[in-house]
Amino acid sequence: MGKRKGGKDKHYYKREKKFNRGSKVGEAYDLGKRDNELFAKFYKGQGFVPEDEWNNFYETLKTTLPVTFRITGYKSQSEELLKNIKGKFFSNLLDVKVDGEALPPPKQLPWYPNELGWQLDLSRKVVRSSEQCSKLHDFLVAETECGSISRQEAVSMIPPLVLDVQSHHKVLDMCAAPGSKTAQLIEYLHSTAPAGELPTGYVIANDTDNKRCYLMVHQVKRLQSPCCVIVNHDGTFFPKIRTNSDESNPEYQLFDRILCDVPCSGDGTMRKNFDVWNKWHPLQGANLHGLQCKILRRGCQLLAVGGRIVYSTCSLNPEEDEAVIAEMLRTSEGAMELVDVKDMLPGLKFTKGVSTWKVMTRAGEWIESAAEIPAPMQTQFKHTIFPPKPEEVETFHLDRCMRILPHHQDTGGFFVAVLQKVKHLPGSKEAKSEATATQTSEDQNQAEESKKESTENQNEIATEEQQANSETNNVREKRKGPASGEEPRPPKKPKKLHGYKEDPFLFMEETDPAWKPIQSFFGLTESCAVNQILFRSMQGKRSLYFVSKAVRELTRFNEDRIRFINMGVKAFSRSPSPLVPECDFRITQECLGTLLNNITKRKVYISKQDAIIVISQENPFIGKLSEESQAQLHAMTPGSCVFLFTPSEKEPSPNCEVCFCGWRGKNSVRCFGSRSERAHALMLLGEDLKEINKKVEAERKAKQLAQEAQGDVDKELKEDNDSMPVDDNDEVKESQQMEDENGEQIDFVESDKVDGADEVESTV
Repeated sequence: MGKRKGGKDKHYYKREKKFNRGSKVGEAYDLGKRDNELFAKFYKGQGFVPEDEWNNFYETLKTTLPVTFRITGYKSQSEELLKNIKGKFFSNLLDVKVDGEALPPPKQLPWYPNELGWQLDLSRKVVRSSEQCSKLHDFLVAETECGSISRQEAVSMIPPLVLDVQSHHKVLDMCAAPGSKTAQLIEYLHSTAPAGELPTGYVIANDTDNKRCYLMVHQVKRLQSPCCVIVNHDGTFFPKIRTNSDESNPEYQLFDRILCDVPCSGDGTMRKNFDVWNKWHPLQGANLHGLQCKILRRGCQLLAVGGRIVYSTCSLNPEEDEAVIAEMLRTSEGAMELVDVKDMLPGLKFTKGVSTWKVMTRAGEWIESAAEIPAPMQTQFKHTIFPPKPEEVETFHLDRCMRILPHHQDTGGFFVAVLQKVKHLPGSKEAKSEATATQTSEDQNQAEESKKESTENQNEIATEEQQANSETNNVREKRKGPASGEEPRPPKKPKKLHGYKEDPFLFMEETDPAWKPIQSFFGLTESCAVNQILFRSMQGKRSLYFVSKAVRELTRFNEDRIRFINMGVKAFSRSPSPLVPECDFRITQECLGTLLNNITKRKVYISKQDAIIVISQENPFIGKLSEESQAQLHAMTPGSCVFLFTPSEKEPSPNCEVCFCGWRGKNSVRCFGSRSERAHALMLLGEDLKEINKKVEAERKAKQLAQEAQGDVDKELKEDNDSMPVDDNDEVKESQQMEDENGEQIDFVESDKVDGADEVESTV
């Protein structure tokens, strides 16, 4: 019902007509005209784009944004990965021509440290037309999937850089989705930690949109950090973090670093979001100004004294940028100060923040001050969107803000401001407590003198206290609980948190029967504490996750106050096997970067060639490996294990550890991990997964053709020897015996798979 001839429903024709409107069938979809007169008038009037640069600025906005990515810096493999990228891929692009034109060479972002940020000016057409570009594209996709590379817009990398995150910092990302900046914060948190140790701080990634929080999980999980928590709260009312369970005397944790990348009109993203051209109008900035001020103020309230907060937008509009900063500086009364961070980004071109700007109505008319707002438009404009007064300009130092213009370094548009907290905000609880704690000695002396009053005055005071106590007791009598036999009062309803209902975060205890076998089987050290292992369901405990000590304490004291979405890294997965009766869990690839030093058993140190064999082949026999590897595996019982290659004088390349989890079966071994993780490990070892797959496929086809040819020969022999007694033919007997031996071997391998590796793989 509802179908048309040819099997197409009625909605198909509507969609076809819509997408082909104004163009011939087969033509590209028209993205619309990239021009907006009000936009041009508005930004010409602001004056921060020099007149001689205007045409370049406006034409750059109409071009497509180049591809930029960064290499994850905290992993030990980053240097080796950079060497491979520059040697295998970038060097191959230098002499490539498409349609007779040479491809532009990859560019290093000059302001991103350690050559880890890169830009590629390659269109989709070029990627499809060039084999070298296609290989680079596939490589970047695979490396992004396993977390070694992050595809991110260049200007989006700036806020985490200037936040100056250290390993001991408590960091909050107030508007985190989609999570690219959060991943960068996690990277910096780990990169500054001592070698072999976890950071003592953590990163909380928050977003007000529940669905976007779940989309952010995958982005953050690529970093495989036990120090990150994803939560779901309104940024304007983000709760304080409890650090104890004493309800009568609660204590709270303020943050050392806060990233405040607020929702904005997004006119700096016109190069990638082309629909902004048609949707932009002057009131967008004014409409978002109030929300942006609230989020920034809440961030400043949650910031510790001496801490740093970065405010950023992908908008060039001063109403969303300098006006918000000016309002925060105005209301903080000296508690917040702008920080000049230009020295942290050598090589970055930007313009200084402005102290004067213009406000425009939706019709394109200028308004110079709040007094000129027409009566019908009073609700459209907040008075705080206008420039600061002359006396405020001298103290605010808005020139310390940074505005990145697209035409300066072929980027998107962006605004960044760094604020530091020098004292508690006026009117806050912290400010009042501080004032109470710093009472002068004169107040204490006055308290002592009051105790030395006459006996008569003391008696009067005592009488008043007795009367007050009597009144209090009467009130308490009225508030007594129900007497015996009466119905009890209903308990207070817990605060309702909107969104999906999450499974609980349950931490293991020392007495848990599942922990001792895991600890014994893998030889876990004491630093891998059982109370840092959590699970989400009491039934089965299929997956166990590991979190840092700081995250555990955070969860313990705030489980009823904060809506947690996700945290930790998967450490162990339940995979029972008859081959391994002593432990029902296997170790996972995600936690190797965190727990490798805590594992004292089940490690197999292998050579480079052995690593290539185990990763590239499905179920290689132990006999295919070197004698050293065979000796280690024969001394080990079947079950989950970790394969580890370390560089040495004999094998100096690659100059980094390559580790991956696997399985030791009866007579074979197996590598676990996704396709992208295998490709990453092989790339470090100097191999290409695609080339290996091509060889395997060629061998498989050759074997299949040989089998088919052999089948034709056997058929001819059978027809010729129908009358020949089989028992009298020694060659036939020998052939049959070989088939039986081969068949037995194949059956044995399949049995090994079922008992071990294949059964485990089904749980991945």
